[in-house]
Amino acid sequence: MKPGALVFAAALLAAFPSPSPGQIAVRGGVQIARAEHRVVDAGMLVASSGTLFGGTLVLTIGRRYEIQGEALGGRLTAGSTSLEDHDLAEAHLLGGMKLRPWLTLQSGLSVRNYSNALARQHWTLWRIGAETRVPLGFEGVRAVIRGYWVPMVHVSGLPRPDVALAAGAGMDWQGRRINISALYSFDRYDFPPAQGSRRLEALSGLRIRVAIRWPA
Repeated sequence: MKPGALVFAAALLAAFPSPSPGQIAVRGGVQIARAEHRVVDAGMLVASSGTLFGGTLVLTIGRRYEIQGEALGGRLTAGSTSLEDHDLAEAHLLGGMKLRPWLTLQSGLSVRNYSNALARQHWTLWRIGAETRVPLGFEGVRAVIRGYWVPMVHVSGLPRPDVALAAGAGMDWQGRRINISALYSFDRYDFPPAQGSRRLEALSGLRIRVAIRWPA
């Protein structure tokens, strides 16, 4: 991880108060995702998709603060035999502060790698946004909506994008100890024009997550 990322992670952890052990809850689990990666460059569409596997860990501090960490990785298969498959690996560290029972302000750092036998592309992203959770009338079931602005994006070999946004929507069921969620996420990046063409890139996917909370 780059020095700037380490500094950000340290600042994120330092921003949270020091709680007593009874105020801390941990939720850890596994997740599976079906992802699609689409790039439009010089008028040509390059699409790939695949299944990703990973884990997640959430630390809840008191009733207002939360730190989320997750990692995912897998193989993306190109939609055409003339294109190469590539691997995707990503990790996220996100801090949240609950402003209302249904609204949480969030900010965090993400790193992402696309790689194949020929090259590797590294992404570093910092996002800020919010998550809202709305009860749906069933016990423990809520709708989840997320939206983020991504003001810092560094991509190896490419200029900084003019537009970088991320969003997500899904459902979450919270039992006494078990948590199950399904979330569709979408990231969009519009790069500045070069030689008369613009590069547009998107990463989307449906994630299923099962986690266990301790203490119940």
